[in-house]
Amino acid sequence: MVRSRSTGTKPPVLEPVRPQDLSDGAGVPVGSHQEAVAYTGESFAGFELRGAVFSECSLTGVSLDNADLTAARFMESTLENLYAPVFRAARTTFRDVEISNPRLGSAELYGGSWNSVRVDGGKIDFLNLRGCTLTNVLFSNCIIGELDLDGARLNRVAFRDCRIDSLLLGSGGTAVDADLRGSEFRSITGLAGLKGFTVDEQQLVLLAPLLAAQLGLRVEA
Repeated sequence: MVRSRSTGTKPPVLEPVRPQDLSDGAGVPVGSHQEAVAYTGESFAGFELRGAVFSECSLTGVSLDNADLTAARFMESTLENLYAPVFRAARTTFRDVEISNPRLGSAELYGGSWNSVRVDGGKIDFLNLRGCTLTNVLFSNCIIGELDLDGARLNRVAFRDCRIDSLLLGSGGTAVDADLRGSEFRSITGLAGLKGFTVDEQQLVLLAPLLAAQLGLRVEA
């Protein structure tokens, strides 16, 4: 019998988000507080939504291209098929949120706070999470061109079955129970930032040349 060994990594624990009794949305005023509203196929491209609050809302097929969502808050909400070649959402708060199949180009989300968030599927060309605090967050089945975690604080964060072309870790960040197992990455910058992450054996083999180069090791047959 082969017994699996626990790595001590605590997986994210996420409850399903199911907003109910939603009214139909018909436009978002500046600085609005939207509660229990469903938006389907709306375009908020270029809107001024700085500080807007979406509580117990559903956004499906909504375009937020180049909208200013600085310091906005999404709470107990679902975002499905979100579209934004330019997603301007620095210092945004996500709490108890499900994001499924997003199509984002440049996603500027630095300095924000994520708590109990699931991102499933979709494609993000550049995901900027610099300086963010992520707690109890799961990315699954995502394609991410470039992921910037420089200075981010991660606690119970997992990337499952994701493809990450370029991972930037940098310095100043922390990771506790962060899990990369099962995901594919092609390059990593800032190997020292891997402290606190869990990787699988196959990933470790791929990391070996990078680790050797950083340590100045020469490997010969």
